[in-house]
Amino acid sequence: MGDVGPSVPAHLRRFVVEQDYSQYTAVDQAVWRFVLLQTHARLVDTAHPAYREGLAATGISVDRIPSVAEMNDKLSRFGWGAVCVDGFIPPRAFQEFQANGILPIAGEMRTREHLVYTPAPDIIHEAAGHAPILPDPVYAEFLRRIGDLGRKAFTLPEEDRVYRAFYALSEAMEDPAVAPSELGRIETELAAAVAGASEASEAARLSRLYWWTAEYGLVGRVDDYKLYGAGLLSSLGESHSCHAPAVAKRPLDEGCMNVPYDITRSQPQLFVARSFEALHDILDRVSGGLAFEVGGEVALSRAIRSRDLASVHFSSGASAIGVLAHAGPSLSSPAWLTFEGPGAFAWDGSISRTDAVTWEDSFCVVAGRLASGALVERLSEDDIGRLRDKARDRIAFDFASGARVEGSIVRTVRHADGRLTHVDLGNVRIALPGSPTRHLARHSLVAAGDPVSARPGAIDPAFHPIASRPRVSVPRPRERPESERRLTSLYERAERAHCTGDDGMEGEFGRVLRELDRDYPDEWLLRWNILESLLKVRSDGTTARALRGALERLEVGFEHRQPIASGLRYLAGLGA
Repeated sequence: MGDVGPSVPAHLRRFVVEQDYSQYTAVDQAVWRFVLLQTHARLVDTAHPAYREGLAATGISVDRIPSVAEMNDKLSRFGWGAVCVDGFIPPRAFQEFQANGILPIAGEMRTREHLVYTPAPDIIHEAAGHAPILPDPVYAEFLRRIGDLGRKAFTLPEEDRVYRAFYALSEAMEDPAVAPSELGRIETELAAAVAGASEASEAARLSRLYWWTAEYGLVGRVDDYKLYGAGLLSSLGESHSCHAPAVAKRPLDEGCMNVPYDITRSQPQLFVARSFEALHDILDRVSGGLAFEVGGEVALSRAIRSRDLASVHFSSGASAIGVLAHAGPSLSSPAWLTFEGPGAFAWDGSISRTDAVTWEDSFCVVAGRLASGALVERLSEDDIGRLRDKARDRIAFDFASGARVEGSIVRTVRHADGRLTHVDLGNVRIALPGSPTRHLARHSLVAAGDPVSARPGAIDPAFHPIASRPRVSVPRPRERPESERRLTSLYERAERAHCTGDDGMEGEFGRVLRELDRDYPDEWLLRWNILESLLKVRSDGTTARALRGALERLEVGFEHRQPIASGLRYLAGLGA
């Protein structure tokens, strides 16, 4: 997609790529059709009713890989949009896209070797999984809300190692060129990362709620439910196996946030929501425990522990943006807060374009009221004049906490309504309780007041520079060996013959099958595609019977590791 549109926040545009539809091969299209034909036939009865109409309504066909641009147009009727992304994007970016009503869709297609399930993001999961339920307004609003909560939830530093290890493993499992020894090394790294993350952050706990709802959720009763989670709607295997008695069905409540998950394996249990409205009830209860809602000491301690870029909100309406390093002498009633840069201040949620206060390095905010009881933001020019030592051309701000900020006034800056926002000082001495005295060439004393709350990220996206990104398109061009290129040409020939549907179709199929028998005796997917085409135009002829026998032998030869039997059951239903 060349034009990402005005709905994409500027700082998220670096994740948006173009979908190069020409890079999808006939093999990719065959994988899409094999998965979608069967999952659609199965899910019409077992998925939430929104699924039945949701595929076509959101630009998805069972016969071809969707165009993300077309999906964006169709989703606009439901107040949503879609953009193409390159595989995994950071969790907070994914959540922010959804909070803005934008569905990020990974443009790559899983290989036929991982046709049943892949842990890596691909267009089957992102498009056919997430999109079909979006026409339901209650569920769509749930996705927005949980995305908004996710971007406001603090992480822990050790969780980044887990995320990167999961990413590496999912990519490696999808890459047929990865050696078993390398795969083992990545699995060991993941196990070590998980073991090192002994405490789950509020972001991790919220991601579990997302997993057990938006990804693997059931709705109804534990003994009578429908599927709505994207991981189930897009998985040929789990859309069927999830009904097995061995997969426990539990009523959904916030307790699911205590249940970790593994993206590389089938889920041992699933959670059933009473209704989509009940999802909102859970969010109402969960949001009250997040740091940005609790505020005070809890918010400051989680911000410090996370090492995330954070926005700390103060009673004056000011917000400090940076990595909160310390607050002292106590978190319960801090007199000062120190941040690691780069950083900035925002007022009423916005960074001023003309009088911005920014730092490239660490900076300090002195909190609270003055010793006189006055609020710094309410100081008039006369008040400042009375604090000033004209003989020395110095001014001292003494705070009730015992903190003292002294220096020469460079300028004072005010809101349009007259409130003081900050005082720029030179030749500054800062004495803080419980901290060494600092001497700075320049300092901006911000009219902060008391710290009220904190949330991760910058409260104003303008804090982030607009990152330029080289033009990227997906799927990426792939270098294929000669044998794979010849196999792809056989898929293309079979596809052209299928599209013509004339009397010469079976003759061309026969020629393709002879080449398959000679050069690709284990290629089952193309044989299945040809058999499907034959069954759609005539009853069970000689070629069709021979193909069915060949596929049954391949099922045994593959020791049931490929979904051939599933495909044959689907074809048997065509003639039923």
